[in-house]
Formats: sequence, structure tokens, C-alpha cells
Amino acid sequence: MTVGSVAVPGMMFALLTRAAMVGAASPRQRPMWTLAASAQDLDPVGDTAGALLHRQTSRFLVLGALAYRVCVLPVALGLLVVHGDPLAQVTLLPVTALLLAANVAAIVTVHRRSTVDLGRARGAVLADLAVAYGVNVGASAVVPHTEVFWAYLAGVVVLVTGAYGVVGGVLAVLVSMPVQLAMGAFGAAADRGALAGRVGWLGLAVVVTLTALVVCGLSLHLAMSYGIRAGREAERVRWLRSLHDTVLQTMEAIALHSAADETSPAAQLAEVRATARAQAARLRQALDEPGGGNDNPLASGLARLVEELAGRGLRVELAVAADAGSRMSGPYRDAVLGGVREALGNVAKHAGIGDAVVRADEESSALVVVVRDHGCGFDVVGRPGFGIRESIVARLREVGGKATVESWPGRGTRVTLRVPA
Repeated sequence: MTVGSVAVPGMMFALLTRAAMVGAASPRQRPMWTLAASAQDLDPVGDTAGALLHRQTSRFLVLGALAYRVCVLPVALGLLVVHGDPLAQVTLLPVTALLLAANVAAIVTVHRRSTVDLGRARGAVLADLAVAYGVNVGASAVVPHTEVFWAYLAGVVVLVTGAYGVVGGVLAVLVSMPVQLAMGAFGAAADRGALAGRVGWLGLAVVVTLTALVVCGLSLHLAMSYGIRAGREAERVRWLRSLHDTVLQTMEAIALHSAADETSPAAQLAEVRATARAQAARLRQALDEPGGGNDNPLASGLARLVEELAGRGLRVELAVAADAGSRMSGPYRDAVLGGVREALGNVAKHAGIGDAVVRADEESSALVVVVRDHGCGFDVVGRPGFGIRESIVARLREVGGKATVESWPGRGTRVTLRVPA
């Protein structure tokens, strides 16, 4: 999936609308009190990717809210100590310590997860909100004329807004009004200025939450889109190499003129058909295998290449050291086999000779594969063709390896492939 400049405004509109209406909840579930008609209609990256996007955004939101509460609770502890009321210290200090420990444990738990689904945690968020309301009322009853836990409530409102959207956040702020009246009954400030200040503090939490949702959501969306685009480009390059190394090589080999075309046309036709069948079988195998990869050991893969090239008239002497490449993972092995295939294909097409040697061995924690022929050779100075540039050099470089192509006119060519063992 690609993202162009024309699509960015649409993505921003979708993210702003979703953040304002349904928060960071999973798009699979219609949130309570939502004004959005359909979550899928607003999803700019598809249902599955959109769900992952929102869970990642939720994780950042939850971590931020929990970190804020961990920072606020020590301030509440300090106020209780400064107040010096023995009853307050005996009753509220353990509650504050318990809340602090619970929030630290929650941070550790969320940090270990790659995503968080707030849609499935709405019950816990409501329970958290009820606890925050109760702690504020209880603190006002024990320590009159103070609201030591009011700042803590702002962090809870952030989670409510993330789970239920802006409507849920506004309702949490409105419900705080009777909570403030209850606090006032125990001696907390209940004048209009104090009420407006506390409501404004919670309202600011809602605004900050919406801003964080938009920023995190847009950033993650663009990162996912870039990753999808890079992945598709890499897949395109991989298939171009595969086509070049199989179909194109075979077609060019079939198109080469041979003296046997006149003397033994039936034999040549049978050889062409055999080559076509072999390539068709290989293409079918590549289409059937996940990712078109090759998970066979290196020695088996090289042996199949030798057999395949033999059908095209190239005799290859293969020498593989014991256990060479046996511990190699799939991507390294695929890169080596692809590079060897291209090198041998070049021998069959351009070397003017029917023999080649392939040697594989391990040297200093690296696998070294050498493809050598004694054909006509060529001048390596200048810009290499697609086969050498992409199917050999770039392919090895992408897996952290290195390819060296040496050639001497009249004395042949040597291709050396080196990858970590």
C-alpha cells in the first residue's frame, strides 16, 4: 500500500474524526456514546492494519497516562506529610502507596506488550474512574479544605477519553461536578472559581488526549504506510530478479543459435521442451512456496542448479565442503543460490564454453562460493548489466554479504560470493 501527497489530507481527516469520536478503541467494536457512523468507513489503511494502528496508539496513550499518575502521586504523598495530620497519614498514606505500586506495575505490564486494546479494557477503565472519584471524596473527608488527589483524576480522564472517545471524556468531566459538591460538603473549596478551575483541569486532560491520539495515530499511520511501500518495492525487486534468473535466462538460452539446429533439429527441439518443462516446474514451485523461498540445504540447492544447467548444455563441476552452509538461514541461502544461478546462466550465454566449476567452502566464519569458467571473459570496467548489478551484487549486499566479479578477456571469469556462515 502506498501513500502519496494526495492521500495524506484524507488520512489526517480520518484520524482526527476517529480520535474525536471514538478515541483509540479497536475499530472492530462500536464504542459506547459514539457519534461515528462506521469505524470501517474511517479506516484509511484497512481493517486489520487499522486495528493494529489503534492498538499501538492506545499503548502510547496508556503509558503516558500511567507515567503522569506515577509523577503526581509522590506530590500527594508530600502534601499529606506536610499537612502533618496523624489521621491523614495513617489512612491515606497506605492508599497512596498502593495506588503508586499499582500504577508502576501497570506500566511494566503495558511496556512488555507491543499493543493495547482499550476496547477490551473499558470495564477496568470505568473501575479506575470510580476509584479515583472515591479517593478524592475520601481524602476530602479525612483532610478537609484540600484536594490532594484531584490532579490524579486527570490521568484517569485521559484513559476514559482514549477508551470511550471525546463524549466519554466530557461525561467523566461532568460527573466530577457532583463529586466536587461531595468534596465541598467535607470542607473542600466549593466556590465557583474553585469548581471552574478543577473542571478546566480535567477538560485540559481531554484536549491533551485528543491531541496525543492524532499525533501518535498519524505518525504510526505514516510509518506503516512507508513500511508497506518499502516491502512492496522489495518484493517487486525480488520478483524481477527471479524472472531474470529463470524465465529470461531460459528464453535467451533457447534463442541462441547452435550448429545442432541444422544437423539434429529433433534433438534440439526435445532439449528445448525439456528446458521449458524444468523452468515451468520451478516457477510453479516458486508460486506455491510461501514467499517463493527455498528452505532446502545449500548443497541440495546447488545440486539442483547443476542439474538444471546440464539441461541447457552446461557441464558444471560441483565441489561442496562437508557441512558448508548447513547452518545457514533461508535468506542467506536464497541469496547465494540466486547469485550462483545468475553466474552460471551468464556462463551458458556468454562464455562460449560448455564447462564451469562451482566450489563452496567455509572460511573464517563465512561461506565462500566461487563460480569459475575459462571462457572468453569480458572487460569488467564500466557499468555492469542488470544481471551482475542486481542478481549478484545487490542480492548479496542485501543480506550483509559481498560479491566480487573478476574477468579477463580470453581467460574466463570468476565470481566470488561471500556471506556470513
